[in-house]
Amino acid sequence: MKKITIMMMMITILSATTLDYEALHEKGRILYQTGSAQEALEVYQEILNSFPDDVDALLFRGRLFARLELYDLAETELLHVIELTPNYLDAYYALASVYYWSGRLEDAARTLTLWIEMDMENPDAYILSARVSIAGRKYAAARTFLELAGDFNADPEVVEKLLSLINTPRITTKWAAGLRYEYLFVDQSRPDWQQFQAYITHDFDKILLTAEFNRYQRNDTFDHTIVLDTYYKLWKKAYMNTRLQAGLSGEFLPVVDVTAEVFQAVGTRHEPALGYRMMHYDSTAAHIPSVAWAMYPGRFYIRDKTSLIINDGLNWQNQFTVRYFFDDVDTYIQLMNVVGTDFNAFNNEWMQSVAFALSGSLALNKNILFSTVLSWTRDEFLLNRLGGSLGFTYRW
Repeated sequence: MKKITIMMMMITILSATTLDYEALHEKGRILYQTGSAQEALEVYQEILNSFPDDVDALLFRGRLFARLELYDLAETELLHVIELTPNYLDAYYALASVYYWSGRLEDAARTLTLWIEMDMENPDAYILSARVSIAGRKYAAARTFLELAGDFNADPEVVEKLLSLINTPRITTKWAAGLRYEYLFVDQSRPDWQQFQAYITHDFDKILLTAEFNRYQRNDTFDHTIVLDTYYKLWKKAYMNTRLQAGLSGEFLPVVDVTAEVFQAVGTRHEPALGYRMMHYDSTAAHIPSVAWAMYPGRFYIRDKTSLIINDGLNWQNQFTVRYFFDDVDTYIQLMNVVGTDFNAFNNEWMQSVAFALSGSLALNKNILFSTVLSWTRDEFLLNRLGGSLGFTYRW
């Protein structure tokens, strides 16, 4: 009888302890969800005083440290959870989030790789991987992760919101400014051509605005232009580019050159576009509608654009572009071919031409970009131009 009484007392104590333990966890979760971080920390500390290796309490305390931006403490806590329970998937999610929020993108990517290896059908892993890739401007990887997230039933609105960050041109900072210089060797004993460009860009979140000043030298004649270029979001998965160029002296460039182009993303890897350009010279004007299709296979960007030139008659021009991204969107090599009709300002006529340009961009660090172009153009077998340009951009 005495043994039975002792057993009953032990069961009662254990039951009470279990009830207290579960009640504390429930209280901590409610405080966590309502944003009462300090109160929740006190509750989880109370649990850990009695159960030092309670992984659920350690996980939530790690999340709370992260919410308070105590990232070092959060990392230590979550690594301890993974050490105690290597297959605790929520701990990998929390740890990758800590690295992402604190800007440690490579550590976040490594943690996400471990998580995905254990849980390959979790859309949250691919969504966070896409966020990390976008933050590192690794857009090719981000597209792959977003495709996988969609395959495993991620929220379509979340996927499309992240895609809009990739598709709409943006800079990593609020401001950027740069200089570019071009020199072209011209045959037939004509003077060489030169161009100098200065520009400044500001990201207004919804609008990317660039102002340019250009100085051109052609055959010992000079011309100058100012340009206002914008990118802004239209409707779902669509954005627009407008470019307004005004000639300051009208020596050989258009007095007014206006371009508008609408881009509409289709899925994660395709982007058709419709455009219109009006070039107005003192002696003539041209209306140029265009259609284009772009795709993003792997690390490549491929685009073909065909334009109809409406002037005294009908002409055409085709522009084909292939770009390869090495790591991030700022480091690439590109080949462009333009063939068809172009306007020769000196002869005051449209003539057939063909051009090739090999260009590249390199991020020297997070603030400085270097770009270069090597080009060759031939106008109706009359005039060859060979040269290149160098440019630098500083972001802050």
